[in-house]
Amino acid sequence: MMRNVLFGRPLQAATLGLGLLIGGQDPAPAVTWEPVVVASSVVPTTDLFPAQILSMAFKNKGPASARHIGDTNGLLGVVAKSVKPGASVKVSIRVDGFAEESTLTATLIDAGQSYELWPVIRYNSRALASLRQSVPATAVFSVTVDGVSLPEETRALTMRAVNDVRYEFRQKDGRTLDTSALFAGFVNENSPIVDDILRRALASNVVQRFKGYQGSPQEVVREVFAVWNVLQRDQVRYSSITKSSAPSQAVSSQHVRFPDEAYKNHQANCVDGTVLFASVLYKLGINPELVLVPGHMFLGFFTDARRAQVQFLETTWIGKDGLNQSQRDWKYLTADGALSSESYRQFAGAVDYANREFLQARPMFQAKAAGYKLIDVDLVRRGGILPIPRFSN
Repeated sequence: MMRNVLFGRPLQAATLGLGLLIGGQDPAPAVTWEPVVVASSVVPTTDLFPAQILSMAFKNKGPASARHIGDTNGLLGVVAKSVKPGASVKVSIRVDGFAEESTLTATLIDAGQSYELWPVIRYNSRALASLRQSVPATAVFSVTVDGVSLPEETRALTMRAVNDVRYEFRQKDGRTLDTSALFAGFVNENSPIVDDILRRALASNVVQRFKGYQGSPQEVVREVFAVWNVLQRDQVRYSSITKSSAPSQAVSSQHVRFPDEAYKNHQANCVDGTVLFASVLYKLGINPELVLVPGHMFLGFFTDARRAQVQFLETTWIGKDGLNQSQRDWKYLTADGALSSESYRQFAGAVDYANREFLQARPMFQAKAAGYKLIDVDLVRRGGILPIPRFSN
């Protein structure tokens, strides 16, 4: 399985041995090799995205092939070719400040064939998760063939901010590769802020307890409203900030706030608000979807365990009109009090608006048009895209 890779410079020929017969033995085989960085785009790029690395650390890698050895999700590797069969090659790669030396040993069985060799890179997760802006980095590649070390090669990289999400990029054949499932890495039901939101929701008396799918679809909708009500009370406002830390002509990326950042800073764009909501719902056992249309994202949530019923929510409406101080402080005395409130009126309007948004776009989803994607958080989790870790200072 050969992948598109970005080559740094022309392949160097590395001939082992002295080129003379010593003790009647042939000289060691000549090997050519080259460091590679995955970049299937039209415009060369050496950007690495910590959000991708961290969220896909445990993703199902699938089987390697005869010509593709090692990590099938690898981003840094080597392409090597031997003029004689059976050469033993050891590849070592490190990224100064971000990854310890990582090695892979393989045998190039066939002569004259190119092999992709991808060590499992031992990234420093804490260093990647702490990146708040793009920084330069250096990858150092070394190769040993039949016990003989060849000169090292280096490549300059750009380590992007951890908040930057690469959601699509253009391939060499002109097609666009959709990687928007990486947005699900920002859905984090384990964030401490989720428990705080649920505690505040119970204190407002919108619901007496959270039951998830143990309750009726109507009760599920009420639990979603309880989350909405907390975010309105805490004045989470719409913010249009989406620009990533290092724009690229080949890669489409967007700045996404983590749930705790959006909640504590009272700011959320459409993606921020959607992943924040999805984090809380997933904690409750309510399966969310990230609904992506060109230039926008909103929330979907299943109201029953069989996924027979789904509703949608326009999360940017949380701070559209806002609540006055009295409404923000009010503790509902009855369930009917919550359902007759100004907050519920706005919530119902946001649900109605999003349902119409989806109905209008449904033909595009059915046609699998570019830019239209339903990201089922539970399904992508099972596929190995996990929450991006957050570390305390």
